Amino acid sequence: MGPNEAAELLGVSPSATRDEVQHAYDARLADAGVDDQRRDALTAARDALLAASAWQAPGAPVGQQVPQPPTQVPPQPYAQPTVPPPGYAQQQPYPPAGAAPGAPNSGPWYPPAPPRRGLSTGAIVGITLGSVAVALVVLLIAVISIVSIAHSTSRLAAGESSSSAAPFDDPSDQPSDQPSDRPSEGSDGGTVDDYDVDGVHVHYVDGWTFELTSDKACVGALVTVGFADTTDGGTMDVWSTVVDLPAGESYELTVPDDASDYDYAGIDSVSCTQT
Repeated sequence: MGPNEAAELLGVSPSATRDEVQHAYDARLADAGVDDQRRDALTAARDALLAASAWQAPGAPVGQQVPQPPTQVPPQPYAQPTVPPPGYAQQQPYPPAGAAPGAPNSGPWYPPAPPRRGLSTGAIVGITLGSVAVALVVLLIAVISIVSIAHSTSRLAAGESSSSAAPFDDPSDQPSDQPSDRPSEGSDGGTVDDYDVDGVHVHYVDGWTFELTSDKACVGALVTVGFADTTDGGTMDVWSTVVDLPAGESYELTVPDDASDYDYAGIDSVSCTQT
């Protein structure tokens, strides 16, 4: 809505002051009553006149434009161009920490690892001597093992053939039920006399076989056999077993071949714990 049309609707002059426009608006609004369309038109006319009067000089007619003075831009000071002083090269940016001198800035730089030193002459000699010593120890252990095995084999073979080396020979094919009254003959032509041990009569039969005759019954008798390297040598090894000896009857005891590595055997003791 233009200023002239708004002034005609309110019944005022287009150059009316703000107070006159507001007074005319209030009067026309009271006459409009409940007519909303009329009231909206009056309000629009008032606003149009008030807006026009805000841009007018006091006393100037509504709709007349007041000339404005031209806007002057203050002059800008003359900027001197920045020229580097002659004789100086442009400084390059510093490389990052850890970068190699003169290398492009591609990442951190680490110094190369020092070269590895070879083994000294003393170290080489020590390693060689140590290897030789280990080889000698292994060789010595192997030789000792071979000698021990050979010695055990020879002693086992001697034990298996102990019947010829034993100082006793079989006096008969069958052992007698009573103890013999005569000594037995050894393989070397010597005789082996019967003997008594702890109340038990001992008679040599053959090899490592003996007849034991007890005057009384002995249940669970502990028989200890001694071994020697000669016929009259001291006891070098022992072997024990438990047997039941009947009263007045011969009991044949055969010592196993693997009981000892020595060649000669004899009854050392008979312990009768129960009768």
